[in-house]
Order: sequence, then structure tokens, then C-alpha cells
Amino acid sequence: MPTIILSVCPELYSTKIAVSEDEKIVYQSEINHLNEDFILFESNIEQLPFRRDAIMNDLRKNGVNLKNIEYVAAEGGLLRPCKSGVYIIDKNMIGDLIDGIAGDDIVNLGGMLAFTIANGLHVKSFLVEPSSVDERSDLAAFSPHLSLKKKSLYHVMIHKYLSGKYARSVKKNYEDLNIIFCHVNERSVSVAAHKKGKVVDVNQAFMGFGPMGFCEIGTLPASNIMDMLFTKCYPKDEVLKLINKKGTFSSFIGTASFDEIAKLFNNNDKKTKMIMEAMAYQISKEIASHYATLEGKIDAIILSGKIFSLNHFFKYISKRIVDIAPIMTISDDCTFEAMIYNVLQIVRKEKEIKSYD
Repeated sequence: MPTIILSVCPELYSTKIAVSEDEKIVYQSEINHLNEDFILFESNIEQLPFRRDAIMNDLRKNGVNLKNIEYVAAEGGLLRPCKSGVYIIDKNMIGDLIDGIAGDDIVNLGGMLAFTIANGLHVKSFLVEPSSVDERSDLAAFSPHLSLKKKSLYHVMIHKYLSGKYARSVKKNYEDLNIIFCHVNERSVSVAAHKKGKVVDVNQAFMGFGPMGFCEIGTLPASNIMDMLFTKCYPKDEVLKLINKKGTFSSFIGTASFDEIAKLFNNNDKKTKMIMEAMAYQISKEIASHYATLEGKIDAIILSGKIFSLNHFFKYISKRIVDIAPIMTISDDCTFEAMIYNVLQIVRKEKEIKSYD
């Protein structure tokens, strides 16, 4: 009998779900939410019942037999620093997600939704590759002040899954390769140096530093934040929104929608083109910096995300990094594919489940 998995992926204004039988996705849906749906919610955690009910209603309405679901899976979550792997979701993990131990972000809702839905169905829930996996070298993690720690918060699941898939495609082990991996989703950018199976250096993609993304603004001068907080007296919540929701494209052109941005870009809108070129410039600089991290020994550069389907954007980046290593692009959304692959490894006992403590 096939293993039936419900995979859950919350995003800012939608909740994506997929039901799979072994590797095959048999049902997939994107539940879109309106701004008005969230107007009464002051925090991400308050959206939990609303999104859970939306998922369950969607499944019932489309004839999915809930009794057949054996596992519920989600990606990521801003947790305490931990090892790479698949984790059973327990009350300790849920407590840290609710508390926002490493930050309050929509990605935290994934684990909460999976746990809540699984409990209702009396099945197990898994969190695939927490966003707080930390494999950095001491040099990469070093901070110039004891009170200001640099966090490892990035798109771990996609980095690990697609790096491993690339290794298998060239008939090598992930643990034998050095890869510079860049992932751009519809919110932020993470660029990492993968050295022999470990991410030894990466920018903080969630509320941190590095290249700007569609929503997250990346590295900012510290003086700007100080000015916002203490001179202009911005409330903390408003500063956080500027950093991870209202920055970059929203600030300049009033939208962070990839489809809208791509349309403007392809129509040679001057402002959009300028921002895209600046974004490409920052990404290429971050990629090139890991030539030093990996001491020039690089097997491949992997570029992941829908944005790389835009030929001109890819060219902006590739012309600056083409001499470093062979470049591979993956523009398909592999989120559910990666979740399913990891959960099946646990079910088939090809990998050991981890406990969060």
C-alpha cells in the first residue's frame, strides 16, 4: 500500500497543500487569502485556526479521504540551532514556535498547522529541515560582539534537497562536493557554501542580512535602524514589517507579487528593471564571496527559484559568476517534492527521525 502524506506550506497570503501517495502528488491546492482575512490578527500565531479550517474545508470539499492520511509534514520553522534532518513535531517544538524563540515568521505556522491537523487525524507530524539548522564554521558564525550573535536561518530544506539531487544526477555523493547554492523564493534570498555535505557559511535569510529579496530587505546599515527606532520613534512591529514585508519591491513599486513583477520586468518597466538589476548585483556578490569560503574549490553553482526563469535576470547574475564554476538553474517549485522525499526516507527507514530537545 502507498504511503499517504499531507504536506502543508503557509505563505504570506496563501496556504499551499499537497496530498501524495508515495512520490506521486494526487491532490494539490493553493488556498488564497485576502488582506481582509487577516485584518483582525495581530500576530502569525493568531492565524492558526483560520488556516487550519481553510485546509480542512478545502480537503473535504475536493473529496480527499482524510482517514487515509498517515502523516502530515511541514517545512522549516525558526527554532533553536539544530542538526539537519527530519524531526517529529512535539510539544517542546510547538512551544518554541509559538514563543518565536528565533523570530516570529509565517514559516513557523507550518509546524503548528501540521501538528494540529495530525492530532485531529490521530497520525504523526514531521518537520522537515528546520530553518535554524546550523552547520557553520566557527569563523562564519563569529560575531564582533558577545551580545550580537549571527543566526543561521535560511531555506534549509531546498538547499539540502536540491544539492543532494544534483549530486545524484552526476553520480556523486553530496558529502564529496563543494557547492555554492542560491535560493530565491517569493520573500527572501539565501546563499550558502556547502562543503562536503555541510553548510559552512550562509547569510541570515529571515530578518537578517544578505541580498535583498522580494519582501526582505537584507543587509541594512545599523545606523538606519537606530534612526528609525530612536529618532523617528518607529514601533518595533513597524520596523519588522519594513524589514520583512514592506521592503524592496513593495516600497518602490507597490507589489511583491512575483507574477506582477515579472510582467513589469518583461515589459521593460524602468523602475522594476533597476530594482531587479540591483537585486541580481547583490546576489552575484554574495555568490562570489563564497569563492573565498571554499578556497576556490567549487564543483557547481546552483541557482534555485522561479526568478531564474527570467532570462535577463539570469544573465545579470551569470555574467559575473560564470568563471567560478559550472552553473545549474532550477526554476521549478520543489517544496512539496522535497518534503515528500524526506518523509518517505523516514517511513522507509533510510534515515533516522530526530527529536527536538
